[in-house]
Amino acid sequence: MRLALLGALLIACGGPSSSGAPDAQPDADTRDLLVRLRALPGVTADELVPNRAPAGYRYFALTIDQPVDHDAPGGAHFTQHLTLIANDQALDAPLVLFSTGYWNYQGDYPSELALLLHGNQLVMEHRFFGDSRPSPADWTKLTIQQAAADQHAVVTTFAPIFGGKWITTGASKGGMTSIYHRRFYPDDVAGTVAYVAPISFGAPDNAYDTWVNDTIGTQPCRDQLKALAAELLKNRRTELIQRATTEMNQNPSSVQYTRVAIGPAVEGAVTSLYWSFWQYYGKDYCAYLPQTTDSTDALWALLEGTPNGGGIWGYGVSPVYSSDDANLARFEAYDYQAAWQLGYPGTIDTYLTGLKMYTDADYSGANPVGVSVPAYDGGAAMNDVAAWVKTSSSHMIWVYGGWDPWTGGKFDPGGAQDALEAIVPEQTHGAQLHELGAADRDAAYAKLAAWTGVTPDPTAVASLRHLAPRERVPPLRHP
Repeated sequence: MRLALLGALLIACGGPSSSGAPDAQPDADTRDLLVRLRALPGVTADELVPNRAPAGYRYFALTIDQPVDHDAPGGAHFTQHLTLIANDQALDAPLVLFSTGYWNYQGDYPSELALLLHGNQLVMEHRFFGDSRPSPADWTKLTIQQAAADQHAVVTTFAPIFGGKWITTGASKGGMTSIYHRRFYPDDVAGTVAYVAPISFGAPDNAYDTWVNDTIGTQPCRDQLKALAAELLKNRRTELIQRATTEMNQNPSSVQYTRVAIGPAVEGAVTSLYWSFWQYYGKDYCAYLPQTTDSTDALWALLEGTPNGGGIWGYGVSPVYSSDDANLARFEAYDYQAAWQLGYPGTIDTYLTGLKMYTDADYSGANPVGVSVPAYDGGAAMNDVAAWVKTSSSHMIWVYGGWDPWTGGKFDPGGAQDALEAIVPEQTHGAQLHELGAADRDAAYAKLAAWTGVTPDPTAVASLRHLAPRERVPPLRHP
């Protein structure tokens, strides 16, 4: 099943040098930060009331005018949305440029890096996601090169205000996006920290299979998850469809299954249960898994969660509603990218042999409506990125979860200079730098200090509990 996973806008002040510092240092501009932001070319800015930002930080909603095609900047343009949290008494602190890879789910949540470095943070919504979609949408311009040029334009535009060293970051697809930016603009920033960022070389890429099916987790927990998925498809399918239909009928204004029918949506959720469990929950929840003989209520709660998100499983491990029309629309640009350039994982789920009823054709509604998705590029884009990482990259940190299925597609640093790749043992897709073993954590912090001139403050994340929730890819994007 398919996973539904350079001209630039330049300004007179110039962009950061290879050291990650702006070529032209900001002057002693005493105007209010909001006024300065509004004076930047192509930028709009409004101040909002902060909710999650650290004390003393201000919160801004921004837009920047971007060419749809950076190779033809005189053509159509679109509005790209960003958010900023900034301490206007410390504009020379490090600037953390956070790529979501999707819509802006981060808002004014401080990232781990922004907390560690007591830095300012600029969050980018990815082109064609959320409110940052050109109209009309020329989908052929949804490429990693064009997105990298978007990010380069942001760096050069905001450099006059933020004089500290710049660090790019992102998690999952956001981490991937930050790496692609460095591939095409390697000297824009002082360094990059990519969290749980995979790279795939096929559509699907079955290189994940051994890692996912035989390595992560414990054998009893893996066996139990596989048995539960088989039970749901073999003996509970009709009940699951009935429950999903009831859920839809109770929420007709928000839950519909016209892009992908409810039957395939249910099957997609079940076949994704194993992957999603290891991505979002992991070892601490193995003890709470129901038995195959338990009631359908118990199995449904595992899959779908509860209406208020309470109980052990919250809003569910692999909910059917994640593949309703609204969620597919939110992720359709990812489906397009995965099918064309990014690739996506595939695993061999022999434990479901003979139990699946649907094929790729039944999930074609996950694609952008009315858009012809290009054929997979054969790995050209990802092979190019992988080669650059191995031979020419520098100032890179990768952090992965030891039991995250996406770690099966982790980058190979090869000969990357001044780089570090580290794994948080037994962690999921939420792995963080401060969770690393002491030696890896100290090495990562030392690199950040060398790149930015600021020593990371471990106390800022000692009781970290308020990171923004990461994107939840719908089950149709899972094997």
